[in-house]
Amino acid sequence: MRRAFALVAAAVGLAAPAGGQPTVTTPTSPPAPPAPWANKFFLPDIGEKRDQAAPPVITHNFGDVPHGTLCTHTFTVTNIYDTPVQIVEVRKSCTCLDFVPLSKVLQPNESGPFTVTMNAGKFVGANSQTFYVTFGPKFVSTAVVRVSAVSKTDVAVTPGAVAFGTVAPGAKAAQAVKVEYKGRMRDWKITEAVAPHGPFDVQVRETDRGGPLRGGAEYTVTVALKANTPSGPLADQLTLKTNDPANPVIALAVTGAVAVPLEVAPARVRFDAVGVGQSGSQRVLVRAARPFRITGVTGDGDGVTVELPTTPAPLPLHALTVKFDPTRLGPVARELRIQTDLDGGATATLPVEADVRGN
Repeated sequence: MRRAFALVAAAVGLAAPAGGQPTVTTPTSPPAPPAPWANKFFLPDIGEKRDQAAPPVITHNFGDVPHGTLCTHTFTVTNIYDTPVQIVEVRKSCTCLDFVPLSKVLQPNESGPFTVTMNAGKFVGANSQTFYVTFGPKFVSTAVVRVSAVSKTDVAVTPGAVAFGTVAPGAKAAQAVKVEYKGRMRDWKITEAVAPHGPFDVQVRETDRGGPLRGGAEYTVTVALKANTPSGPLADQLTLKTNDPANPVIALAVTGAVAVPLEVAPARVRFDAVGVGQSGSQRVLVRAARPFRITGVTGDGDGVTVELPTTPAPLPLHALTVKFDPTRLGPVARELRIQTDLDGGATATLPVEADVRGN
């Protein structure tokens, strides 16, 4: 009998102590896998507090948003290690997600923006989705970034954001957004538009109202970009206040960029491995927001020359060839000035450096 009990106890995971009463042995679960160390890059204060443990997941909640809203958030990514890193791959769990690529290599202690979007026009109600952001290439780790929002159907916005795209310097631009209220309030209104801090003008106009029986309302919100806006990226937020205590605020992202009058890439030319009697050349692209001609380049010398474009037609993009034929040893530093026929005779500077050494 005792032998039979021992066999049954062994089969069900029971142990019979000396006193004869069986005890249950609980199997130990395997330890949870460690959080990806790349998650540390997304912590807002990781630059000052580097000993923080990596959280299992990075989260951002957009909260309740009108249906159709393009929710936007920018994370600051900071490299806290001694090795350069970059984003080598981004995977998304939903077509409602998108991102602005961070193409630059982050040197040690350097930070950069990683902007994500969630399109609340592609779902209704609560939704939570994930980005998988892989860093490398020498040491590889994949950060887990989860964003969530609640898409409310009583208010809808079309389009879901104010996106100017790239605007030429000095040009005016405007975009209209339709805001529709479909809820039960009979007197729903947009009471105030809090303009972004940037160079924008905002107008709110009621275009339709359903009346005391049908309800509903429709507004057109127009955001205009001022003509004197300086060059650079635009990233701001327009806030619309309503008289609905349940949803008192509608937030719309405002994005775009004002092109620089004249952009040169690369911004600096350097010849490192050219000796006396040798030669080298580099191709340089000159870009503007509208077609133009390059009328000349000054500042050459010390073996530095420039080959101008052969086509006489105005184009938005031209290619120059910077050539270097050193005649003496030592450092060379020239500053080329590229002249154009753009308004006001816009120019751009291009530093050229070299350190000529003997063979």
